[in-house]
Amino acid sequence: MKASPPPLRIDGSTGLCCLIGNPVRHSISPQMHNAAFQALNLNLVYLAFQVEDGLGEAVKGLRSLGVKGFNVTIPYKVSVMDHLDALDDSALRIGAVNTVLNRDGTLIGYNTDGRGFIRSIGIENIKDRGLTVLGAGGAARAIVYESARYASRIFILNRTLSRAEALAEEVASRLGLSLDTEIEAMPLNPGSLRKALEHSSLLANATPIGMYPRVDESPVPEGLLRRDLTVFDAVYNPLETRLLREARLIGATTVNGLEMLIHQGGEAFKIWTGLDPPIEAMRSAALKALRGHGRPRGAWRVKP
Repeated sequence: MKASPPPLRIDGSTGLCCLIGNPVRHSISPQMHNAAFQALNLNLVYLAFQVEDGLGEAVKGLRSLGVKGFNVTIPYKVSVMDHLDALDDSALRIGAVNTVLNRDGTLIGYNTDGRGFIRSIGIENIKDRGLTVLGAGGAARAIVYESARYASRIFILNRTLSRAEALAEEVASRLGLSLDTEIEAMPLNPGSLRKALEHSSLLANATPIGMYPRVDESPVPEGLLRRDLTVFDAVYNPLETRLLREARLIGATTVNGLEMLIHQGGEAFKIWTGLDPPIEAMRSAALKALRGHGRPRGAWRVKP
């Protein structure tokens, strides 16, 4: 019989980690991180705070309270950088912060989204391979920046081509990529998709297409998917989007956005505690929280 984790401890010495953003009521990060703290018997608790305005005052308050660290979600991943004391290379590369460490009163910003993506899909699925990324927003930025260290070729497809072009130029400029690494911007349409996928073994959807409640939509026509593709979808509500379902049915490997959420959370946990994250405890808590919402459908991860 599996042993139960120790009870959550709350006392005068309990440390605080938290999430700030707007909105945050839908977040499953509190369940996920509190399960991790509980699994390792750490005297920490995680809460979510909705910050509707006054970001600077909120960050100042967290500093004054001596929080151990905090996560940052939309719409503050970029603007929070103005209120921090230092930035890790990950945040500087990506140009956004999703994790902050309070080191003796010094607030240091990190971005764990890119590492979360790499860990969720497995480095073997991207190293020296072609990658097609759909979208040019925050999630796409993190995926492209981190993947540029491993992939041989990256295609960025977006409905507004100028945004894809700007991201491609920025990544190449900031990372100083050699001419051997090609990053190409293309419009998001069936013709461009077909061309990009011909040279890719990994497809990453970083758009909200297929997210609840528009669960019957997919950014990729079914006929363009292949059995030898690994298909990732940043959406995790529903757990299996139409894109992932259609990919699974033809035998492709599929990974959903919950894995990226769990692993970026695990990277934040390590930054705050210095300990390896209990990923299975975090995954179990995240799944339980999602199922409690009564909305997601499908399996969390499917492999043929």
